[in-house]
Amino acid sequence: MFYKMQFIFYRKNEASAIEIFDEVSKFINLIPNWPEKPAEWLIAHPMNEMIAIKSERVTAEALKYVDTLMNEDDVFNFVLADKNKDDSVLTIWVMNTPAVSTKRYYLTLTMKSLSGTHDKNTFINFIMRILTINAWEFKFVLLDTEQYDLRMRSVFDDRLSVGWMLYLPKIINRDCLLNASEVIYCNNNPGTLIISKDNFNGNLTDDINIANNIEIELSSHGELPKISEL
Repeated sequence: MFYKMQFIFYRKNEASAIEIFDEVSKFINLIPNWPEKPAEWLIAHPMNEMIAIKSERVTAEALKYVDTLMNEDDVFNFVLADKNKDDSVLTIWVMNTPAVSTKRYYLTLTMKSLSGTHDKNTFINFIMRILTINAWEFKFVLLDTEQYDLRMRSVFDDRLSVGWMLYLPKIINRDCLLNASEVIYCNNNPGTLIISKDNFNGNLTDDINIANNIEIELSSHGELPKISEL
C-alpha cells in the first residue's frame, strides 16, 4: 500500500535554515517507529551524497547547503530520504511558497509500503502529534492511499480532497458529514479530523465513492476550501 501525507502550514515568523531543519527534525521524531523509518536521512544533492540528519541531529553540512539554497533564490525545496535514495520507502519533501507568503510551506511524507502497525489508529495518533508542533499553523493535513489525490480521483479539481483522512482547522458539524466513518474534534489545535473509512484503499471504487460523497457534503455546506484559499 502506498501512503501519502501532505499539508500546508504557515510559520509565525520567517524562518532560517536552522529553524526549518529543527522543526522538520521534530516532525521526523513524531513519525511512528516503523521498521522502515531510517536512523539517517540523506538530503538530495546534485553533486554528492550528504547526510542531513543523523541520530536525531542535523548536520552542519546540510544546514550550510539549505542556507545557500535559501539565500540564492526566494523559492527553495529539499528532499530527505534514506540511503536507498530513489528507492527509499519514506521520503520527505519540503517546499516554501513565497508567491503566496514567505511564511507558507508545503510538506509531503510518502510511504511506499509499511510493515509493523499502520492501521487507522496509528495514523490518527500520528496526525494528532503533528498538530502539537506549535511553530506551524496548519491549513490542512491530508492522508490518502494509492495516490487517490495525485490520480485526481476526487470530485473537485480546485478544492481539497478527503482521501482517507482530512484535518481542517475549524469545527465542522457532524451533521455535515453523514458519510464519514468517524469525526474527531481536536482540542490542542482546534479543528476537525475526518476519517472516511476504517480502512481506505484509493484504488477501490467503493472507497473512492465514500471519499467523493464526503467531499460533496463538505462543499455543499461551504466547508471544503479551495486550494487557492489556503
